[in-house]
Amino acid sequence: MTKCHTLIVSDLHLGAKISRTDKILHVLNNVQCKNLIINGDLFDSDTTRQFTSEDWQIISLLSKIAEKSNVLLVGGNHGRQLDILAEKMGIQILENHVFNVGEKKFLCMHGDEFDMFVKNLPMTTHVFTRIYYLIQRFGGKKQSFSIVLKRLTKQILGISRRQQRLALKKGSSQNANVIICSHTHIPHSSEKSGVLFLNSGSFCNNLSTYITIDKSGVVKMHEV
Repeated sequence: MTKCHTLIVSDLHLGAKISRTDKILHVLNNVQCKNLIINGDLFDSDTTRQFTSEDWQIISLLSKIAEKSNVLLVGGNHGRQLDILAEKMGIQILENHVFNVGEKKFLCMHGDEFDMFVKNLPMTTHVFTRIYYLIQRFGGKKQSFSIVLKRLTKQILGISRRQQRLALKKGSSQNANVIICSHTHIPHSSEKSGVLFLNSGSFCNNLSTYITIDKSGVVKMHEV
């Protein structure tokens, strides 16, 4: 059992065919933390109709963790109508989360606010999302094509670069030492002017990632 001060996971997308529920369960069962932050998109859609037995296992496990630890959900751009379910699980919901560990100030946000397509072209985003779901429907167990398509789309549209640039600007205005986003599903870490930027990735890829912070504020990215 690994222990840490804060565990950060993101983009679990429970209910989606691309959700790596086995890896989510592995992390939640093997990392003990004082604080658990789900950095957006806990649920994939606004209904539980597509939930599998593994999805419900995760919900049950998160409810148990919330009885002993602080569990926070940062608002994302998927499944917001199920926020009420998260609250019943004992999870606190925030749009952004600012916190301190050791001598470091952290800013945790999903990062969809920096996605100009989600923000400014909601109808176009909706159409492409429906097409993406259709591809998942026939993608089989591995969902290899869906995963590659998601990654290429984010890279070609420059969403990751834009997110980092604007997140660093916002974090600097709040004097944050560490800024953690998600949304793009592309794990990334870089430092600029003494400020550390990370994207925590997702649990929708064959290689899933999460972040731990120890009591001194040391940040580590892990792969599973």
